[in-house]
Amino acid sequence: MVTILDVGLLQNFSIIFSLVFVIAIVYGIFQMGNIFGDNKGLHALIALIVGLMVIMVPNITKIISVMIPWFILLFIFILFLIIAYKIFGATDSDVLSVLKVDNVVIWVIIIIAIVIVIGSFSSVYGQNMLSKTTSNTTGSTGTAAGQASDTGSYAQNVSATFFHPQVLGMIFIMLVAVFTISLLAMKAK
Repeated sequence: MVTILDVGLLQNFSIIFSLVFVIAIVYGIFQMGNIFGDNKGLHALIALIVGLMVIMVPNITKIISVMIPWFILLFIFILFLIIAYKIFGATDSDVLSVLKVDNVVIWVIIIIAIVIVIGSFSSVYGQNMLSKTTSNTTGSTGTAAGQASDTGSYAQNVSATFFHPQVLGMIFIMLVAVFTISLLAMKAK
């Protein structure tokens, strides 16, 4: 049954989306950095050549196809956050001053972007690398819930690893340590 929200046809155009994404990013970098001067035609030509070279490699196209929706979601979230601040009375200069003065916001965006890139790489290459490393082993490692951590699905492997009781316990202990150190390091008023 076909619905209005059926986006299965868009998967056939993922190469075009990847090409446009790479061209836009490379052109933007060249325009911001003035690498080859102020020649917009040269910037566009180099961006087109880099975009065409990128789509020649299918795995890079898959990585970009995984990354694009997450970066769009991040951009929309940031846009809605700025709109919410402006609704409550913040001006454009207030928003820009936070971005210029407070480096925490920039670092959070950079860390989220790095997580998106690492997640995209692991989504494309993860199961292949797992198959190469576990092909010599005879059995699978079981978790407390009875799931194997070397199944055929990379997503199941990641969730079985992250939700293993030992990993959750380690994360809890590290969070307690971080909060303890931060409370001990604060100055008394």
